[in-house]
Amino acid sequence: MIKYITAIAFLFSLSFIYTQKTLEQNPSELTNKVEELINAIDKKYVEEVDKEVLIKDFIAGIQNRLVPFQSYVSSENWKNDSSSLFAGIGISIKFKNDTIVVEEVLKGSGADLSGILKGDKIVALEDKKVSSFNYFSDVSKILIGDLDSDLTIELVNSEDTSYTIKRTVKRMSIPGISFFQLGESVTSIEEAITLGRALYPDSVSSLEITETGIRYMLEQLDPHTSYISLEDFHDMNAPLKGSFTGVGVRFQIVKDTIVVVEAIPGGPSAKVGVQPGDKYIYIADEKVAGVGIKNSGVRDRLLGDKGTKVAIKMSRNGEPELLDFKIERDKIPIYSVDAAYMVNKTVGYVKLNKFAATTLVEVRKALLDLKSQGMKDLVLDLQGNGGGYLSAAIGLADEFLDDDKLVVYTDGRAYPKKEYGTRYPGALEKGRLVVLVNENSASASEIVSGAIQDWDRGIIIGRRTFGKGLVQKPHNLSDGTQVRITTSHYYTPSGRCIQKPYDKGIQEYRREKYNRYENGEYFHKDSIKFDELLKVFTKVKGRTVYGGGGIMPDVFVPLDTTGTSDYFSSLIRKGILNRFSLTWVNENRVKLQEKYITFNRFNDKFKLDKLTKELIDYAESEGLAYNEKQYKEAERVILIRLKASIAQNLFDFSKFYEVNNALNEPLQQAVKILEEGSLFEELER
Repeated sequence: MIKYITAIAFLFSLSFIYTQKTLEQNPSELTNKVEELINAIDKKYVEEVDKEVLIKDFIAGIQNRLVPFQSYVSSENWKNDSSSLFAGIGISIKFKNDTIVVEEVLKGSGADLSGILKGDKIVALEDKKVSSFNYFSDVSKILIGDLDSDLTIELVNSEDTSYTIKRTVKRMSIPGISFFQLGESVTSIEEAITLGRALYPDSVSSLEITETGIRYMLEQLDPHTSYISLEDFHDMNAPLKGSFTGVGVRFQIVKDTIVVVEAIPGGPSAKVGVQPGDKYIYIADEKVAGVGIKNSGVRDRLLGDKGTKVAIKMSRNGEPELLDFKIERDKIPIYSVDAAYMVNKTVGYVKLNKFAATTLVEVRKALLDLKSQGMKDLVLDLQGNGGGYLSAAIGLADEFLDDDKLVVYTDGRAYPKKEYGTRYPGALEKGRLVVLVNENSASASEIVSGAIQDWDRGIIIGRRTFGKGLVQKPHNLSDGTQVRITTSHYYTPSGRCIQKPYDKGIQEYRREKYNRYENGEYFHKDSIKFDELLKVFTKVKGRTVYGGGGIMPDVFVPLDTTGTSDYFSSLIRKGILNRFSLTWVNENRVKLQEKYITFNRFNDKFKLDKLTKELIDYAESEGLAYNEKQYKEAERVILIRLKASIAQNLFDFSKFYEVNNALNEPLQQAVKILEEGSLFEELER
């Protein structure tokens, strides 16, 4: 995966979105929206749901975006008889790292009487460490309780941070203040939305408050059921649909200047002659160079409808005057295949970044091209591929599996079991196949690798995949927003459900990959423990495989942390190496193009002898001090990444992989295994 600060100039009409967004909806309309959503979940969700629990979760989630958080409101702004049953200690708070910082102390409250001050840091509530709380609503359940009950708090005093203090604080009533526990003292959807308006500043709309509650409610179901607002809808769908509407460039901001990294082939910018290295100076008569513009600012200035035009003034090295372009916005393709090339005389390589509407067309074209170059065996790289369309996964597996074979099946409460299998002759049903995966390969990537493994069609190499075996179906709400509801589990041909557990909540689910790292799984295959009850066997050779948490590769390749250093990490993380390579190529583009007419000539002949000193000097000018020891530790990796970045800027995006794959250890292992051949002999017996 490229650590590369880049962006694509998007463009689509958002006028209807902002029109709807600015129209404030009343609590009754929003209540109907939430009830509509809850009814859809009740009908479609993969498991039985309790609608009352859903309502309670929505209400609890209302307050989670409130910063600073408070669990009280003026009695004048909110009348509720049940509020007299509850009381709090009288503070507003903010999360800060693993502590809660007191932002305000109400006069006459239990906190005030016990000596708690603004700026004090709470580290535990009732012996529960603050680090265990994920949401304000989790804290609220402890801060609010029965009238005159006690709460034990451990805190660090703002005036003396050398030790912690434990205090018992009384939950008290305060004249003119109502305490609330959402889901207890507030139990209706409309009342919660109304209360939210009293709590949040005027800049936050009732719709935004409602969406906060919706997102929290959905997170309590599972990690993948999600809500998509009108603003997010187009951005989330464009990559999978395979196109968006825009001017068609990849750009990078270097020293307050927007620099073209690539004019996307066939796009509007490429058609009018925009070239890599061109710098945006004016967009529609507004100066955008040297003004501190951000990626979002570039997008904002390029938004518009298909067919509309935008005037651009650009500078180009060697041209004394600014170049004028009038670019007509159009659909821009988003490609699934990052790279496709021959690793050696018989082994082809395809890097796939997502499963989108155009994936099959792209892959078939790549496979036919590679076969014309002599490809007999293929390495399919799904490392870091987070998935996409189910249909694209099934179609891709169909390219490699012969006859009539099951690829995947889905099963859910409201949706009966449905099987998906191969249907057509594939582009590579013969020949040896290796699939590369890692902990970021998910969903559709796991469908393909699981089917290949279950049918003993190829060898899976890398590390255990993410473990997403939940199927989402979109449900459009009446206001144009959408929810993607988990409706089924998917199962590999051998019957494996590879969804990893999520019963401990979304935060623990998100930490699971980090826990793998901490437990040593990224480095030692023996650290992985599978449940023997989830053991199944492959369809042809009867090899043992496991469900319950991702696809375990046939050949384990540990995460390689050798040859790196903090200095190298800073070069990448701060974008220094990428900015340097882009700047250097722009300054030397004509000379480089004359010397390296083809990529193959560049790859064979280009030397970095003197360039590394320039990189070090550039990094120092960017505030990164040179560390000789750390440079030497990572020298090989730095040189390869630098050459790869130069290749990308001089030729095209895909050439990065052809150079940088020298660092792709799973790929190197795959080539060795293909050359040695014994593992494939076992599959063929």
